[in-house]
Amino acid sequence: MKARALTVVAFCMLVGFWAANLAAQNNLPFIRVSPQAQAVQYVGFAKVEIDYSRPGVKGREIWGELVPYGLSPNAFGNGKPMPWRAGANENTTITFSHDAKINGNPIKAGKYGVHMIVGEDEWTVIFSNDYEAWGSFFYEKENDALRINVKPEESTHEEWMMFGFDNLNAGTCEAYLKWGEVRVPFTIEFDHHNIVLDTYRHELKSLPGFNQAAWGAAARYCMQNNVNLDEGTEWIDKALSMNNGDNFNNLSVKAGLLTLMGKEDEGNKLLESSLDKASEAELNVYGYQLMGQDKLDEAIKIFKLNIKKHPESWNVYDSLGEALSNKGDKKASKKNYEKAYSMAPDGQKARIEGILKGL
Repeated sequence: MKARALTVVAFCMLVGFWAANLAAQNNLPFIRVSPQAQAVQYVGFAKVEIDYSRPGVKGREIWGELVPYGLSPNAFGNGKPMPWRAGANENTTITFSHDAKINGNPIKAGKYGVHMIVGEDEWTVIFSNDYEAWGSFFYEKENDALRINVKPEESTHEEWMMFGFDNLNAGTCEAYLKWGEVRVPFTIEFDHHNIVLDTYRHELKSLPGFNQAAWGAAARYCMQNNVNLDEGTEWIDKALSMNNGDNFNNLSVKAGLLTLMGKEDEGNKLLESSLDKASEAELNVYGYQLMGQDKLDEAIKIFKLNIKKHPESWNVYDSLGEALSNKGDKKASKKNYEKAYSMAPDGQKARIEGILKGL
């Protein structure tokens, strides 16, 4: 079996060298049997990029046959038994824009060669500092940056080997290799709050730094995620000191930061004093922000204030109706939705009517 695998590898290498030599002689590109591919995923502001070539199944037995279990014989390079190159042709590579963790293990930002030791029940995924070698033929273990063990999963048939991403959220994703009936996943995690904050620090030294709204937005991120509160307070103070910065949006952020820092009375006082400066849209956004934080009673209070200040607006009744519905007060919710329906433009009536039928 090993001799067969070696023969297949040697033949593929000779075909590759022959094709490359022919292409060099005539200066024309050639079509690869295993086409090049790239999988890219953004995770918040971070980026993962996998560059590889896609071999096909083509009716062959892949695992344990075409790709042997364990290390394979190596007639080229250093002659040492080698792992699988996780694809075809040149090194499969993975690039991380920022420091990350793979299955909980730290790895620095940068580009790495990807190799795999295939097993029936467990695989070893290798991230090598040497990403410029051809496949795994010149692989050296001392160049490893990280090794992880992963469990292969049964999957639907995938004719052409592929890398992809799944299970995305703000700071993590699941990368996977899939070929034949096997899927091999591993988790990539970024410190997304620090990445966002570093991005904002950089941006605020550039053109956005002349805009009070940018400083306010950076501070709002700190408040909404309860992170970096001291610097967030510096950012919101900067926004408030700038032209047109003394507005409700910024004042409400400052109030929220004060509350998170244990200065609740000071925060509440600042918020109450700033409500008079709020426009209808600003109060509406603030009310939905409170709803998103499961502060329904406070949201209802803000929406009622908006009605008092802007009784001519259909939207204020619509927003209060939604908050009351979320609270479970269907009767009061229906009353406000009916008021909104009577005042709403034609483009909104069908939506509100559908809500009323469900109450």
